[in-house]
Amino acid sequence: MNISESVKRLCKEKGMSLADVADKIEVSASSLSQIMKGNPTLSKLTDIATALDVSVVDLFYDGESDNALKCPRCGAVLEIKEKQ
Repeated sequence: MNISESVKRLCKEKGMSLADVADKIEVSASSLSQIMKGNPTLSKLTDIATALDVSVVDLFYDGESDNALKCPRCGAVLEIKEKQ
């Protein structure tokens, strides 16, 4: 899952549209789309997360596992395990 897919999933969960998020971060819907498909800055990720009322980490969460994050660029999974 990439940032774009995560934002779309979170929008659906929150009952928002991409246009709602774009309005909240004061960009056009097409600009938001380009941001999500490109290489967004931490500042833009923070803006999007704030608009969705989630943490930036949630933008990398695939919605499938409570202890894993997937890199949106390479697809590598970072799994968080309990210390043994």
